[in-house]
Amino acid sequence: MASLISTKLRDGILASYFAGGANPTQLYLRLYKDEASIVEGTTLASIEANEQPGAGYAVKTLNMADWTVEAGVGGRRVRLTDQTWTTTADNWLTLRWAVISTTADNTGEILLAKDYGSGKTVTGVGANVTVDDLYYQLND
Repeated sequence: MASLISTKLRDGILASYFAGGANPTQLYLRLYKDEASIVEGTTLASIEANEQPGAGYAVKTLNMADWTVEAGVGGRRVRLTDQTWTTTADNWLTLRWAVISTTADNTGEILLAKDYGSGKTVTGVGANVTVDDLYYQLND
């Protein structure tokens, strides 16, 4: 085992997976309601009923340019640029989870899930729903 994994190598690992088009070649951002419970081993199929339905929502296809490798506190991380949806109907109710998956349907895997705790309550037509501060970090 190495005593040092350089910043260059950590940046390369993060960039090649998230921002460099390595396997998988495409990643997807999805939103789930407060009722979803996501832990290690949760499948997309098991939380399908809790995904936000329509009304301005669609699974977002993420591009390589949507990711930035940067310094984090105690390590290196890859950060997703803010992603925004605009509601076309009232009421999205409470969203709790932002999920990065390997497919746009329910056959893929969950790679990252951010729990917003008390959730994001969304009401009103034309409201913006933004996923921000979503990142994966490799610690030193």
